[in-house]
Amino acid sequence: MPQTQQIINTGTQKRIDSYLAEILDIPRNQIQKWIEKGKVCVNGKVVSKNYKLKGEEKISFEPIEFEKPNLKIADCDIKILYEDDFLVVVDKPAGVVVHPGAGSEHKSVVGALLFRGIKLSDIGAPLRPGVVHRIDKDTSGVIVLAKDNNTHFKLANQFALHISKRYYIGICEGHIKDSFGTIKTQIGRHPIKRKQFAVVQGKLAVTHYKVIMRLKDMDIVRFELETGRTHQIRVHMQYLNHPLVGDSVYSKSSKLIQRHALHAFYLGFFHPNSNKFLKFYSKLPKDMIELIG
Repeated sequence: MPQTQQIINTGTQKRIDSYLAEILDIPRNQIQKWIEKGKVCVNGKVVSKNYKLKGEEKISFEPIEFEKPNLKIADCDIKILYEDDFLVVVDKPAGVVVHPGAGSEHKSVVGALLFRGIKLSDIGAPLRPGVVHRIDKDTSGVIVLAKDNNTHFKLANQFALHISKRYYIGICEGHIKDSFGTIKTQIGRHPIKRKQFAVVQGKLAVTHYKVIMRLKDMDIVRFELETGRTHQIRVHMQYLNHPLVGDSVYSKSSKLIQRHALHAFYLGFFHPNSNKFLKFYSKLPKDMIELIG
């Protein structure tokens, strides 16, 4: 039987269905059905799907029980940076997806961890056990996965409230006019190219950037994510007309690198059990070092 989970909302003032859908990475209509069955309480009382959080409430809920999918379990080239009874931190190479999609045969971080006998939470969507946050298939770097549902929810809440810290290194085409700045837009599905995202009406996306080195025709840029929208850095750099080198989706491919030049080099968060702030780093991969020259 699923155990009741509980969290203190310390800042969010969203509708309860939107809040839970975002932090648990579950479609909102699924959350709404869950709420209609009386599975969600705020301050001990069952609420409706349009209840708006005020910022200081105790939220409790029973995890949704999904039909268990047939996940492809196979080992692949991932490096475990840290593991304890609650979570596992992984250094993911480019070319490996975080989790498989429906019918996908790709090797994945999730599949590799399950192959190695590591138990993952099942609070989220069925193909994404343990997945608190994601990075693109061709983005390399650090991610954290949860082993149990309580850890998953507490970590997800840190990401939703922007408590966790994520830094990336990217190599961009041309030279950005300002050496540092903040890109604050909305990002949504591209109106025509449905596999892409764009700066259109959608969800708030905030990216902080700082140019750390200017090369002949490229900039090396450090990014800090305040939000975590799909393809956020890639979309924002296209929006500035300085897309990532090698990004064949939002710009053009490159002879110098076989993927978009983006690496998640730092991840920091509070451990859900000890409350100690943990920091993890990943070295710049060989293909990006060679691109820099």
